Amino acid sequence: MMFNTDIFEEVRSWKKPLHKSRNYIAKNYLKLLPEVEVIGITGSVGKTLTQNAIYSVLSQKFNVATGGENLDPTFRIPQTILATKPWNQKVVLEYGVEKPGNMDHYLSIVKPKIAVVTTISPTHTKYFKDIEGIYSEKVKLVKALGKSGYAVLNADDPNVTKMANETEARIYWYGKKAADGVKISHFSQSLTGSTFRLHYKSQKATVSWKAVGEHQLTSAYAAAAVGLLEGLTLKQIAKGLSQVKLPVHRLTPLVTKNFNIIDDTYNSSPKAALEALKTFLKLSKNLHKIIVLGPMKDLGHLSLEEHKKLGSAIAKSKINVLITYEKVAEIIGKSAKKYGFVGRVLNSDSTQEIIKEIKKLKKANSVILIKGSRHAHLERVVNGLLGKSTKLNCYHCGNLK
Repeated sequence: MMFNTDIFEEVRSWKKPLHKSRNYIAKNYLKLLPEVEVIGITGSVGKTLTQNAIYSVLSQKFNVATGGENLDPTFRIPQTILATKPWNQKVVLEYGVEKPGNMDHYLSIVKPKIAVVTTISPTHTKYFKDIEGIYSEKVKLVKALGKSGYAVLNADDPNVTKMANETEARIYWYGKKAADGVKISHFSQSLTGSTFRLHYKSQKATVSWKAVGEHQLTSAYAAAAVGLLEGLTLKQIAKGLSQVKLPVHRLTPLVTKNFNIIDDTYNSSPKAALEALKTFLKLSKNLHKIIVLGPMKDLGHLSLEEHKKLGSAIAKSKINVLITYEKVAEIIGKSAKKYGFVGRVLNSDSTQEIIKEIKKLKKANSVILIKGSRHAHLERVVNGLLGKSTKLNCYHCGNLK
């Protein structure tokens, strides 16, 4: 099947020349700043937290620029470049891809000096078909590095380790299996955040950050590796990690008088959903558990299978209430029941109904995980439970309540 690889295919026709002009200007503007080092990040999950972590760590020593969180890389990369000042020493860019050809477009604007890869897992398989397709697109970032560049690779992900053979650049490993890298121990988490200890050679330093989920330590490992590469001390790295800005709607704990919410509504994919589930179960131990799940979109032929897998994982848990949003996500609930889930299962096409149902179930000792793909807009459920307006306007979806 052939797909339209026009990077601006979802942009109104009259705006396309404006965006193309911005890309051209950004590409040439960066040539006027030859001293600015570009750090690029790609991967299937964890890119934005890794971006924020690298930014925060490097800011302990350098003047660093980076982009916002929720703007598509198609627009964010040129916007960030054009906002870079002559006195910035580093710029951190997120090279997120959704369709074949996306990476080629980003690299036509700017190639990084340092490329960081988080993980490779099934996402956007509607367009990439399988994990090999995903790998082939994301590895282009590493292949684009010159001999003087660095590929900062996750030693714990077998798909990422393969990338070491695809580049002329020097390899810098990070993660639990990285023999010479930073190590992490004493991980502890609660609904207010987590703490852990960094080890490097004979040095030690403690980090306290707002992120939860042991899997999110991948971002800490990556940022620490880049920090060492750039000449920071372990204390500087720890201070930077402790100051990381947590991306909104990404496994964000919200502790209020009425509800304990874990807001993970920005997006969803099979690996991310399973990791969110693991984190939720650890944080809600001995508490009443409610989980709201929307569909995992853009999975193509893998959609049915992956939604069923998520349901079977939930079946083994002690979740009290499972609420699914929209018809595709209903597969999760049916699969959970099939595999022996004993909790209550509900499905609704209305976020307002979900809000009302949760308020009926309200218990002082409950924790609620809310997760779904971006265009499900389950942040409306979060806002409703927090007493905020649920109205929003989306470029793709229009006005929603």
